[in-house]
Amino acid sequence: MIDPMQIDLASFVRTWHGPADAAVVKLPPSCDWLPAPLKDWYEFSSQWSTPLMTLKEMKPADQVAIDCGRAIFLEDFGDQAWAFDVEDPLVVLERQSTGEWLRLSEGISEFIVHNVMQESAYMAPYWRSCVEVPDVQLQQILAPMNEVAFGDWFWPRPGHRIFFAEGLVADIGPAMEDLAPWGIKAGYSEVQIGALNPVSLTYLREVQGVEWATSE
Repeated sequence: MIDPMQIDLASFVRTWHGPADAAVVKLPPSCDWLPAPLKDWYEFSSQWSTPLMTLKEMKPADQVAIDCGRAIFLEDFGDQAWAFDVEDPLVVLERQSTGEWLRLSEGISEFIVHNVMQESAYMAPYWRSCVEVPDVQLQQILAPMNEVAFGDWFWPRPGHRIFFAEGLVADIGPAMEDLAPWGIKAGYSEVQIGALNPVSLTYLREVQGVEWATSE
C-alpha cells in the first residue's frame, strides 16, 4: 500500500489540475485559530481560479464557525458535512444524514490529501465509470494501481478506497442496490477511474462484462 503522507500534495494538484494561475490569497489574522493544515490548504488552493473539487465544497475560511465544539469546513451538496474538533483541531468528524457526528480514523492532514485525490478521480480530463462492476473483475481493473492506505470515511457509504499510479487515480466502493432502502448490492462495486492521458485507460477494453460510461 501507498502511505498517504508520502504523497506530495502540491505536486499532485499541479499534475492533475494544471499549474497555478492566480496569486496566493493569504488568510487574515481572524483565521489564525484554524488548524495549520487547513490554513495551508486554503492558501495553497487559492492559487487556482477554477475549483479543485466539485463533489464537495469548502466553506470560505472566514465563514468557518464553531457550533457545539465543532467547526464545519467542508460540505457535500446534501446533508453530509465534515468538521474539526475545536478541543483537538487535528481530529476530523463526519456528520451523517441522521445528524450524528462520527470521528474519522484519519487526521486532518491525511483527510485533505484523501479528499483531493478522491475528487480528482471525478475531475480528471479522461475517465471511466461504472456503478455495477462485478467484484471478480476488480483485480484486473486495479492491476496498474496500488491502494493508498487512507483511513475510512462513511461518505458516500463505508468501504470506499482510493487507488493510485502515475497518471491514474481510482475511487472504488460498494455498489448500491437499485431500489430503496439503497443497501449494498452484494458482489458488485462502483468504479470511477480518472486519467491524465486516454492511453492509460485503454487496458480497460480487455475487461469483459463491464459497460463503462466515458469522458469521450
